[in-house]
Amino acid sequence: MESISFDRVAEIYDKTRGLPPKIMEKVVQKMTNELRGCRKILDAGVGTGRFAKPLQSLGFEVIGIDISTGMLEKAIQKETKNLLLSDVRYLPFADSSFDAAISIHVLHLVKDWKTALREIVRVTRNFFLACIYTTPNPLSERYREFLKEYGYQPTFGIAEAELKSLLKPTRSILAVSKVPIKADDTLANLKDKGSSYQFKVPNEVHVQIMKKLTPQFAGKTYYRDIEILIWDVAYLKTFLHSQAFVRAS
Repeated sequence: MESISFDRVAEIYDKTRGLPPKIMEKVVQKMTNELRGCRKILDAGVGTGRFAKPLQSLGFEVIGIDISTGMLEKAIQKETKNLLLSDVRYLPFADSSFDAAISIHVLHLVKDWKTALREIVRVTRNFFLACIYTTPNPLSERYREFLKEYGYQPTFGIAEAELKSLLKPTRSILAVSKVPIKADDTLANLKDKGSSYQFKVPNEVHVQIMKKLTPQFAGKTYYRDIEILIWDVAYLKTFLHSQAFVRAS
């Protein structure tokens, strides 16, 4: 089973996924509050270092792994340290190597997400932290609905937000409420097939969907909350050995 590499969108990733500086600062501060006391942290799917770099600047020892050389090159340009080319399903670390692990919009890129989660938990002592939007992106949801109408349904892993529905977090913290997002910016990213679930969508299907999607959302603004989720590792280990986890898709 494969993991999706973001090499093809490394050049535009921060522009299309980044948060405004003030909002990013608030999110990192909330994460810092939760990570206080942790010496060594794994960033599983470090990408361009969006979170690893500011956490390192605050004094945390963050080790970042990613499957995409293009994304890691962008992280290096930001002077992010301690980076390693590696697949999250096969982490090259001993058991309990890290005090905490973070995963930001990563598990949905891994078809075999169960193996990835087991590996993250294996190398982590205390807790696993994720940062999510509390509500789905309405444009992406509508795009996927159109895909189904055309008989095309890409396969995914599981988003960290979906993991929340399978296993209630030990703690959850509202980081920022009502982040404004311009639909036109999202439409531009979708038009360029910049989202992972679009990578293998046939062009003829994509063009037809964009013709339908654009008039529905052009010029609009939507709002999303950002939440930080924390699962204690002991709690996750119990879940990983449960029938609920075995049955999870």
